[in-house]
Amino acid sequence: MHPTKLLPLRYLASKKLSVFLFHKVPGQVDPLMPYDLDLCSFEQLLDSVVSAFNVIPLDEAVAGLLGGNLPLRAACITFDDGYDTWLPGVIPALERRNMHATFYITTGQFEGRPLWHERIANVVRCAPGPLLDIVHPACAPLPVGTLEERSAAVVQLERFLKYFAVEARDELLHRMECAVGTGPEHVTRMSTQDLRTIHNRGFGIGAHTDNHPILVYCDQAAAMREIGAVRETLAGYVGGPVRSFAYPNGRPYADFSAQHVDMVKKAGFTSAVTTQRGIGLGGADWVYQIPRFTPWGRSSLSIALQLARNLLTPARFVDD
Repeated sequence: MHPTKLLPLRYLASKKLSVFLFHKVPGQVDPLMPYDLDLCSFEQLLDSVVSAFNVIPLDEAVAGLLGGNLPLRAACITFDDGYDTWLPGVIPALERRNMHATFYITTGQFEGRPLWHERIANVVRCAPGPLLDIVHPACAPLPVGTLEERSAAVVQLERFLKYFAVEARDELLHRMECAVGTGPEHVTRMSTQDLRTIHNRGFGIGAHTDNHPILVYCDQAAAMREIGAVRETLAGYVGGPVRSFAYPNGRPYADFSAQHVDMVKKAGFTSAVTTQRGIGLGGADWVYQIPRFTPWGRSSLSIALQLARNLLTPARFVDD
């Protein structure tokens, strides 16, 4: 996009913090998950739109918010979950542009528990068809006879399982894996060596729980373990402090409450991010509910318009 077309976006962003959220970013999109942003599109996004912002580390942005001296057009780049595609693809792309990012990690995968949505994709890929029966009364057998049906099945199963308790979700995933002849060992995972390498190359590491549960469906003890214990686990892996937390799924009230914000504070984190789009007003409380936005669209112009809309939208927060 020509720089002059970004002038309105630059003006809207002049005194605000924009935080961008990404996930897997594979080199090539998996046909089962065609809506993933691939590496080529990610790099185009960095060059065409994100270049309009002043990309800074999240810790620096938090300090600017608290001190009232946030740089003009400040933006942060963040990633959630933890994927083996980050180190060979995303990290070099960011380094070539001298852009910092913070990576929020789900730690269960380092102990043999792959990301639950990656397990779903593996089950659907391995299902012989034409139907996948997950043997649950609330979910009818899903057609998987075509690629389009398999892709739709992945989406449907993710929606179905998202709000299960961790134990019930893992039990159902195990039954599905056994039914199609696969298991967690066949799902790719991020390694602890990848994690350390990303940290050692100067990028930020944040916490994203151990098992990626929806916190409002956890009891108090389980929620505290998912929030607090993961910080110490990650700090041990990278040999440095872990200061920021990302709420799983990340929608205020629907996925986390004021109780969980308080837990994040008590666990020693200095900031936390949500998936609530929009712009916050700043302040000590706001840094524990920093909104994030995922840029999307088929052209840089449509993405720029989405970003402009985001800059004009007040974010929603949970109250104390």
